[in-house]
Amino acid sequence: MSWTLPRQNLVIAACLVLLTGLVSFAVRPLLPVDETRYISVAWEMWSQGSWWLPTRNFEQYAHKPPLLFWLINLGWIFTGVHAWTARAMTLLCSLASLVLMYRLAWRLTASASIARWATWLLLGAIYFGLFANAIMFDVPLTTCVLVAMHGICDLVAGRARRGVLLTGVAIGLGILVKGPVMLLDIAFVALLAPWWSEDRLRGRRARYFGAFALAVLLG
Repeated sequence: MSWTLPRQNLVIAACLVLLTGLVSFAVRPLLPVDETRYISVAWEMWSQGSWWLPTRNFEQYAHKPPLLFWLINLGWIFTGVHAWTARAMTLLCSLASLVLMYRLAWRLTASASIARWATWLLLGAIYFGLFANAIMFDVPLTTCVLVAMHGICDLVAGRARRGVLLTGVAIGLGILVKGPVMLLDIAFVALLAPWWSEDRLRGRRARYFGAFALAVLLG
């Protein structure tokens, strides 16, 4: 099976995301109330030197976990304080999600056609297209969920050590992005694995669920 066609489509899809991101940088202002609020939290962390604790109006901002604000401040270290830098951080997450979706479809089906269409379907989803570079928590959360899906595939395939590590780290990062909803996003896929991958888990379901529980604990 050739990887040429899916890779070409993946490159085209990534270029389209970058193009829409660049156009958005040029013509779209930050949208109230969410984007303006989140970038103001990141800016206050930057200006006050509060690298770990998000604040807003100089009080602890506990409405959202801190990972997105950390990413924005990390970008500002290299570029200086710009709104486009914050958008670029989420745009990179969207690009990573496209690659992860392509690889996930390939792993599950070994089909070049399905890998290609899965990538285009994600790119064509209205929510993904509109918010690919928005300063929103759902963008990096999507990336974390897809990484966790790869970890679950490793657990199903019997690669327990890698699966536990990958799934656990993805769960931890997802919780730092948007809280325990990360667990809900992957729970159905993980718990229903004996049904969507019955042949591969025959005779070792207990070991699989034990490894998944360990990954959740690690996260």
